Amino acid sequence: MPGYTNTTDLHKYVGGIFETAYADPELGPNLAATGAVLLVACHDPESEVVLDLPARKVYPSVSDAPTAPNATLRMSTDTANRFWQGKVNMTIAMAKGDVKAEGSVIKVLKLVPSTKHLFPLYIQSLKDDGREELIA
Repeated sequence: MPGYTNTTDLHKYVGGIFETAYADPELGPNLAATGAVLLVACHDPESEVVLDLPARKVYPSVSDAPTAPNATLRMSTDTANRFWQGKVNMTIAMAKGDVKAEGSVIKVLKLVPSTKHLFPLYIQSLKDDGREELIA
């Protein structure tokens, strides 16, 4: 499966689903309660997005974020794309080394149960943009 084709896809699709989730009256507070300021850093192509869950903000890069990330996930854009479709188990991917976690891994693991609510939003955003080549 291909990953993203340009450096803005990660911010557009992953950041976009979080912006939608922040506005949800149930999901938004649950995400904020994790306390995670998460940097998702990908390769192939190099890209990043900062998800500031307590502030309910998305930033295109660490340099744009007013708060330093307290956790980082590093992976290929292919792995990120498959994860947001529900095709990658985060715990197994971390154990296999497909995803490298740094910082407050506990905050990341608190986030994982909420992500299942984001998968349909992610898939729909790909469909809305005609990005069927990214759908697993």
